[in-house]
Amino acid sequence: MRVPQLHEIDTRLQLDALYHLAVELSGLRSVDQVLETALRQCLTLTGSQFGFIGLCGDDPTRMEIAAILGFHPTPEFYETHRYIPLRPNVFANAVLESRAVRSVDARTEPGKVGQPPGHPEVRTFLGVPLRLQRRPIGMIGVANRSTPYEDGHERLMLTYAAQIAIVIRNAQLYESLARSNERLERIVDQRTAQLRETSRELAEKAAELQQVLSETVDAQEQERQRIARDIHDGINQLLVGAMLELTAGLRRLERGELSEAKNAVEEAQQVLREVESEIRRVVLDLHPPLLEGLGLPAALRRLCDEFAAYSDVECQLRVDGEAGRLSERSEIGLYRICQEALSNVAAHAQASRVEVRVDFGASSVRLLIVDDGNGFDPATVSPDRHLGLRSMRYRAESVGGTFRLVSAAGRGTRVEAFVPLG
Repeated sequence: MRVPQLHEIDTRLQLDALYHLAVELSGLRSVDQVLETALRQCLTLTGSQFGFIGLCGDDPTRMEIAAILGFHPTPEFYETHRYIPLRPNVFANAVLESRAVRSVDARTEPGKVGQPPGHPEVRTFLGVPLRLQRRPIGMIGVANRSTPYEDGHERLMLTYAAQIAIVIRNAQLYESLARSNERLERIVDQRTAQLRETSRELAEKAAELQQVLSETVDAQEQERQRIARDIHDGINQLLVGAMLELTAGLRRLERGELSEAKNAVEEAQQVLREVESEIRRVVLDLHPPLLEGLGLPAALRRLCDEFAAYSDVECQLRVDGEAGRLSERSEIGLYRICQEALSNVAAHAQASRVEVRVDFGASSVRLLIVDDGNGFDPATVSPDRHLGLRSMRYRAESVGGTFRLVSAAGRGTRVEAFVPLG
């Protein structure tokens, strides 16, 4: 039986160590764990006192010290000296020339660089490149073996470095993937929360719209009833009166009472004029013809004049900018907002003066109604709980605009609506 030679035993030990290193590294996913494990194995198998692993980054002029063993620098020391300049010397040539570098005594090497204060003195040194696709991505450096490093140590370190470079790259990709997954999960969580909030807002908006629709139907029915009462109590009674006067006039004509018949006809004419006036008032309430014929400023001017006449509240209209025609929906929307705001002033504000402003801008129209009345707390009468205020807001929003109400007790009320042009 042949007795194995010493170099064969060393080879077996090295192969066994490589196998265990590969097994141990294959289970690691953290770059820091890979670096520390690999460097510890390198120090053990080469009998070195301390060592480091450096990795190249985006800056081609320097290399970052990613792992250190056998030397325990302070955080301040590491932060100050964590980068090694990549210039020709015994420590950087492994990367610059992509080859193994050995030194019996680094202190006597040509082009040597001194160590910073607090760094252990480097004597024997072995450095090998970490390569991926023949391109250096860093290096492994071990130092201060009790005897010089030999060819076997160099071959072993180069074999180690080939495995370690792949494992480091895999760990970097794994960490990058994990970070990407975390970012994606955060984005998904944020989007999910936003969708949930949007869904809730849409549900609330749908409920509000349903309520507004229901209240609008009720308001339309009430408006029909009001118009029916106006016709019955006003126009109908006036027409009955006119018919009675005409009947009386016919009878007087039959009796030859011409003077009395003439008076009856004149009375009927007066009643019919009142009928005409009442019909005009009802029609104006339903749809102001000035709005369709002359536009928003003319219709608002008529509305302000009528408001001042029946409410005994001073009402001034001011138009700024170059007045132009809006879409039919926008004009009727702004008109109804002003109509509702003035109705609220008459019913609740106890104001002495109202100013209505229409500002025609380059891209939008602003309607502003300001009164000097007693005001109120919007928190107690919010637009969401008041049909009139809510209808104003929805009229503005229905044509792509915005609505705002500002009020305070004793400080009057400010109603503002913006509607885009076009």
